[in-house]
Amino acid sequence: MTTKVVQRKIIHDTGQTLTCMHFPQLVWPMHCHDTCELIIMTAGSGREYIGHAVAPYRSGDITLIGRDIPHLHLCDSLDGNPDTPASTCEILYFSPALFPDNIAAIPEYAAIASMLEKSACGLRFRTNGETAHILDKIRQLACANGIARIRILLDILDTLAQIPASTIAPEPVDKKRLHKQLTVIDKVMQYLKTRYREPLTLATIAAHTGMNPSALCRHFRHHTGKTLTAVLNEIRIAHACQQLYTTNRSISAIAWESGFASQTHFNRQFRTLTGQTPGQYRKNSRSDVTA
Repeated sequence: MTTKVVQRKIIHDTGQTLTCMHFPQLVWPMHCHDTCELIIMTAGSGREYIGHAVAPYRSGDITLIGRDIPHLHLCDSLDGNPDTPASTCEILYFSPALFPDNIAAIPEYAAIASMLEKSACGLRFRTNGETAHILDKIRQLACANGIARIRILLDILDTLAQIPASTIAPEPVDKKRLHKQLTVIDKVMQYLKTRYREPLTLATIAAHTGMNPSALCRHFRHHTGKTLTAVLNEIRIAHACQQLYTTNRSISAIAWESGFASQTHFNRQFRTLTGQTPGQYRKNSRSDVTA
């Protein structure tokens, strides 16, 4: 088995720090990311690697994998057996930054703190009918907004903390070897967040990373699941939303200041990402505060 670990970057939707994803098939190589991962297998079977440890998985299994932990799922359906169903799953990505720094010292968090610590070994839950309930909660979280998403996450983790579980790896994976210099994805994200007001082109972004434009596009999409253009638009629209809510500046001025050369393009992207026009967003966001 290859020891190369791919560094993935999980990019949450604008205004969110939790991401729910459905995977119709698991094909990622050995990889890690800076978020915790709660994975629920909804079909198929195979082998789950945490570091160099391995355990079989089947439909209904739930595993919690800590941040920066290299992991891989090898599906039985990819071993040439046409009668084996493909492995599908629901994954909830969340950051440990959502919890207090002294979480282990807070009695109410004790069970969750212990569980998160053990997730550095890959934690497999021995469920007895709880899978459907956890799946339902994840789908509720995907549809929720604001602080309700955090409440549902805590409910999910509290439920899991009461379920018997065992570790896949005998000891925590050594994360020190995974801390490297700034990755290409990190460099791109920092560049976009500081230069989004400028008329950026793919060529200028690629030049900043030292990659050619085509290779950068493939690399970025492979590791984030999104295109560079999509992420840049999300950053620009997030800034515009903040300006619409906190200032009385004209929409055309906000569009220009957010990096859009055309108000028509701004309006189209704004509606695509928020479901509202800029004017509707300004009116609705302010009425929510005064209602």
